Amino acid sequence: MANHINVTDNFVCVCLSLGGGSCHRFPFRCLTFDETHFTQKRKHAQQETTHLSRMNNPWEIQKVLEESDVRCCRLLLNRDLAYNFVIPVLMGGAEAAKQKEGVKVQVWDVDTKSLHFLIFKIWTTAQSHVFIKTWFYDFVLRRDLKKGDVIGFHWDQENQRFNFSVLNRSN
Repeated sequence: MANHINVTDNFVCVCLSLGGGSCHRFPFRCLTFDETHFTQKRKHAQQETTHLSRMNNPWEIQKVLEESDVRCCRLLLNRDLAYNFVIPVLMGGAEAAKQKEGVKVQVWDVDTKSLHFLIFKIWTTAQSHVFIKTWFYDFVLRRDLKKGDVIGFHWDQENQRFNFSVLNRSN
């Protein structure tokens, strides 16, 4: 396999492009084998780094608890976190979460090795994305959660449930 392609004055490019680029003879730029290979290696290295960082810190959803999270009977999630990490794994997705009863999800507390159930719901009137039902009793009271504590959730594909942990306690 060639490592370098020599471009001569007689070079005719057969690449198709919609425009843009830096080649002075053509309104586009063709990548040599070296450039293509380097770009693919860089993408692979970035994917590996992302995978390793996820292995070192699997908590896709991390939240510093607010006063309302520990006083009210719900855990409020950022919309982006909900749509990126919760809704894709729900049976019925966003439509099911918008229903009156929401979607029941299993939550494994990895710190205490105990199984709990929460309801994930989208309150359409306020466009809020929340875990409700037993949040206050099973997590806030049982785990003595306080404002400023950092918690984490991630989807455990193998067991089809969310894992939960207290990642850092506030002072």
